[in-house]
Amino acid sequence: MEKKAKIRPPSAAGQFYPEDKKELEEELNRLMAGSPASRINGEVFGLLLPHASYVFSGAVAALGMKAVEGKKFDAVIILADSHYEYFEGVSVWPEGEWETPLGKIEVDKEIAGKIISSSEGFVFRQSVHLFDHTIEVHLPLLQKTLGRFKLVPVVIGSEGKDWKKLAEVILDIMKKRRVLVIASSDLSHYPPYGEAKEADQAVLGAIESLDDKILDKSIAELEKKNIPNAQTFLCSRDSAKVLMEIARNLEGKAKILGYANSGDSGGEKDKVVGYGSVAFFKEGDLALKEKEELADIAKPRWRALSGVNRLISS
Repeated sequence: MEKKAKIRPPSAAGQFYPEDKKELEEELNRLMAGSPASRINGEVFGLLLPHASYVFSGAVAALGMKAVEGKKFDAVIILADSHYEYFEGVSVWPEGEWETPLGKIEVDKEIAGKIISSSEGFVFRQSVHLFDHTIEVHLPLLQKTLGRFKLVPVVIGSEGKDWKKLAEVILDIMKKRRVLVIASSDLSHYPPYGEAKEADQAVLGAIESLDDKILDKSIAELEKKNIPNAQTFLCSRDSAKVLMEIARNLEGKAKILGYANSGDSGGEKDKVVGYGSVAFFKEGDLALKEKEELADIAKPRWRALSGVNRLISS
């Protein structure tokens, strides 16, 4: 493992969200005030949220944040497929703090260590995290909605290889820790406005199914259509699959909270990026004891089931 960095300074401030603390607080107040109250009958344990600049996707991300506003979690695990560096395996920031203009957030050393120790391919690669915006952009919104919380930043490098193992270890952690899992992902990249809306609704529907095979099939069918300018239809597919697998094992559900694309926020409409907000939840009130019991049940079920673009609009 690489030498552990203590503090990860902000790299996206001033580009993806305001760098000035007062200006940032005003923007966060505006975004949250404009989001309707969540209507989810159950306990939210996961969110799929976009990671573009607040100008483009902030309102969609705020819809998801509204679903957990004021809730208490032991830690927030944020997953993102790497947008900055190609590498094999999974990189987990192991300790220290991540900083935003609103203050520092402590990394949950215990949870990070448990994830790293679960697989030889789960390590810490500092360079993967330093300039990738896909985790950082969520932090000010989380600071606004949750207050104090501990963080576990996780970047996935390998495509289609590690997401099931990552879901397994997070499920094990969720047996005794109250954790919020966020999958950081935009949807389609650069198709025309109308085609993007159609493609994005198909992908969101597949995510809502909690079936990774349906998701892969949906994306494969979209790729066959040769939609003009389309480069990808889900830029953090493996991160989304981790959250889908967790929800399926916990017998949870997914609900689409909102959708927009960059064309709705003043961007050009011949090439857009899609944004969706999805909540993953367990219906009804879920006490910690019941959570532990469900997780104990989920583990053997899991074993049986187991038999780059850095534009500010993306």
